[in-house]
Amino acid sequence: MGRGTRCRKPRADNDGKVNPPWVTVRSMTEATETFNKLTASVMPQRHRPLTHFFFAALMAACVGGGIPALSAAVAVEPATVLITGASRGIGFEFTRQYAEKGWTVIATCRSPVEADALQALAARRTNVTIAAMDVTDSVQIEALAEKYQDASIDVLLNNAGIFGYEHLQTLDVLDYDTFEQVMAVNVYGPLKVSQAFAESVAASNQKKIVTLTSGLGSMSWTELTGGGYYFYRASKAGVNIVGRALAEDLRDQGILIGLFNPGIVNTDFLKWTTYNGPTMEPEEAVAHLIRLIEELNDENNAIMINYDGTPIPW
Repeated sequence: MGRGTRCRKPRADNDGKVNPPWVTVRSMTEATETFNKLTASVMPQRHRPLTHFFFAALMAACVGGGIPALSAAVAVEPATVLITGASRGIGFEFTRQYAEKGWTVIATCRSPVEADALQALAARRTNVTIAAMDVTDSVQIEALAEKYQDASIDVLLNNAGIFGYEHLQTLDVLDYDTFEQVMAVNVYGPLKVSQAFAESVAASNQKKIVTLTSGLGSMSWTELTGGGYYFYRASKAGVNIVGRALAEDLRDQGILIGLFNPGIVNTDFLKWTTYNGPTMEPEEAVAHLIRLIEELNDENNAIMINYDGTPIPW
């Protein structure tokens, strides 16, 4: 059944009494469900309430660290995150922070052999696996999804993105090749990756697909942000509506969609622009984003949210 906590399920001994062999459970919820089934099969009804009380107290003590030995025994299988664009910037920092949290990390990028920092991190962290995946290459995407078709991916993190050179997306100059590239990476990529890995996300405990968006994709914020950046703006507005549509199509599978703006972060991403204002460091930005991912629920499903937790108007 996989890794996890071992509990017992009923089996009859020579006297006809039930003595359970080991079975595996992956979480506190599953442990509780297994316990309830066992007590229902072997214990008189009048004794069950008191037994359930002691079991609940035991679980609370384990979770709270009050009984260290038992806390270690009730192990929960680590969650898994798949990250696109993991070789640098925000994607690399996501990989680092999730690895430190003990998650199983599938870190993807276009060219792993050139990703020196990511390779060094994976050498230090056995819970980090690197995989080649270009988010504009449907063959690569489908091949990796097939490789992990039996895996559970708790968080699918569409981080890969490009800005496109600022001077090639103005009213004076509109370079079509740049437009195609920006739309392919920023819109098609998250959509295709989400489609390919949806079943693995649906099989997980957390069931979350997260895409990094931008305030420049907000129609309401154009008065604050001015004009220009036509291709990048269109791509982020596009991926926002993709997220909304995915939320509807995947609702019955229990999958939640996160649309989060990381803010202006001090990475190589800014090389595409002439921006020279204040920025956040990747460590701070990713800490904010992970908190938002943890807090993703039915109420903020597919709502564009700023790194500080405030909703961004469409």
